[in-house]
Amino acid sequence: MSGISSMGFGSTAMQNAQFGISQGMANLSRDAQAIASGSVANGNAVTDALVDAQTQKLDVEASVTALKIADQTLGSLLDIMA
Repeated sequence: MSGISSMGFGSTAMQNAQFGISQGMANLSRDAQAIASGSVANGNAVTDALVDAQTQKLDVEASVTALKIADQTLGSLLDIMA
């Protein structure tokens, strides 16, 4: 197995984690807009946006954790290969 292909997994994991962070933040921004423009008459939309915002927060936290793990794993692999 070449050094480049063995690092492919780490970079893919990092890309996926970064994508998860990016998507979560974009969705959180959308939810914030819905909350800010919401009215009492449309309480269900505001409630849905609040619940979704909490879900997005957890998704971003999970992606950050995945990114940290991928970074640590890649660092360990590089230490072993050096």
